[in-house]
Amino acid sequence: MSRSAAPPTRIAADSTSLICQDTDLRGDITIGPGVVVHPKVTILALGGPIVIGAECIVEELVVIVNRGKNTMKIGQGNHFMVASQIESPSIGHFNTFQPRCKASSGVIVTDHCTLSAGTILLPLLLPTTSPEPSLIPEILPPYSVIFGSASDRRIWDGSGESAEQALRGKHVEYLREVIPK
Repeated sequence: MSRSAAPPTRIAADSTSLICQDTDLRGDITIGPGVVVHPKVTILALGGPIVIGAECIVEELVVIVNRGKNTMKIGQGNHFMVASQIESPSIGHFNTFQPRCKASSGVIVTDHCTLSAGTILLPLLLPTTSPEPSLIPEILPPYSVIFGSASDRRIWDGSGESAEQALRGKHVEYLREVIPK
């Protein structure tokens, strides 16, 4: 039995991005301006490429994997906290993935969503007459919040959004100043 060859590694990072040593980056990966990638991060483009938008924060032990053939697009201003695991094929802007949450490949995350600590985002099982499972990913509505031990869902009203975005901007600025030291 032979193993399939690993995809060639091609990393394209903007000059203003900050990628720490001791990261595992494999495959075709594009990292946008102002992105901060902490040590011990794993980003694997096993199938198709991964494109990470501007001003994202990727903290320690985060694993981002694209197993599909299409490009995994991650928008701007996303915050991936410690040990989150991401396989969602598309992620919008200004989302928060709290520690140890998981986003499956069966769900597209839109904008301003929050996956709380330890939650698992799986597609909802809808009643169907077909015996075959759907291959179409679920689209999570904007401002969705996944919370609790049962990974319940609700919609956030957006209050405090501008304060949160300002805080994210300061966070990126602080990390870019402190991490190189």
